Amino acid sequence: MFILKTILVHLGSGMGNMLMATPMIEMLSRGGYTIDLCLQGETPKVETLFRHWPHIRTVSPDQKPFLNQEYAIYIYGFEVNDEPIHFKNFNDAVILHPMWDWQKGFGLHSEIELYSNLAKFIVPNVDNITQTSCNASERIFDDIDDDTCVLIPGGGMQVIIRKWAKYGELAKKIKNVAIVGLPADLNHSNRIIFPKWCKNLFGKTLNYQGKAWHFARQFAERLDEEILFPEHVKNYIGRLSLEDTAALIKQAGYVIGNDCGITHMAVALGKPVFPILGPTSRRKVFPSFLSNVSIISKSFDCQPCQENTKLGVWREDKSQCFCPYSIRCMEEISINDVLNHVSKKLNRDIRL
Repeated sequence: MFILKTILVHLGSGMGNMLMATPMIEMLSRGGYTIDLCLQGETPKVETLFRHWPHIRTVSPDQKPFLNQEYAIYIYGFEVNDEPIHFKNFNDAVILHPMWDWQKGFGLHSEIELYSNLAKFIVPNVDNITQTSCNASERIFDDIDDDTCVLIPGGGMQVIIRKWAKYGELAKKIKNVAIVGLPADLNHSNRIIFPKWCKNLFGKTLNYQGKAWHFARQFAERLDEEILFPEHVKNYIGRLSLEDTAALIKQAGYVIGNDCGITHMAVALGKPVFPILGPTSRRKVFPSFLSNVSIISKSFDCQPCQENTKLGVWREDKSQCFCPYSIRCMEEISINDVLNHVSKKLNRDIRL
């Protein structure tokens, strides 16, 4: 009797979330399954990071290549930007839908383990894999070497609560530094400005998320400050494709960045990565078993608010992120905190 050994993996959400599923895919591949991968999330061209990756047969952001195929198992991830794929034998396949539980998930497993535990159930004889992975282009950068620090101020406006504001000042202190990402990554603000009449009318009630605050924010303006970098920085902002960004990071020495997709790319490439974290749940996205990750953070009792939905701070939209402590977990991480942490972990002074 012919037994199908094919699996369709269908992923959404951001690039970092997709990369967290790669240990599962590698385990399934090592267990003898042929894997096809459909990527329909937030990041354009993310499929380029998986072309020629040995653990998949086909990768596409389009559903058409998979419609006439047969699969034993269909793994439909969370936050996919399209309907499930009704491939040829959809009604006979085993359908799996791993979902992150925003109430209980933090105490159960990381996002990587959400997927790798599923793979362990399907291929129990395969050794557990926890390291994420991806491909890079073959581009060579003449100005990048194994002493280069890559700064990643990414996150864009939709994840502004995760952004650290001091990359420009940090770059002035590092002797060999490059920057990658999108032009929007350089816009930074953790606050909005209320008009004077709102301040006079509502006073201190604008300091907490009450009815007055919700009303007044309709009249507020964002204060967006651009991050400026010194002349010695090798500035690749807005100049690289995803796979060329991966190539630059792969050629460099180490990475300092926000909780964003390119930082997760650096983790997947195996580079020493120093995420600057405040509100982010490290248990979810930078778990302790990632040996190439060393987190830079403060230790306030309100951290991480991503795990505390009742506090109402964590938002992933373009609205102001309310925080009763003025996002102190990010604002109070100093340039010296970063320099000292990285220098100690690398066992060398990275200062200019």
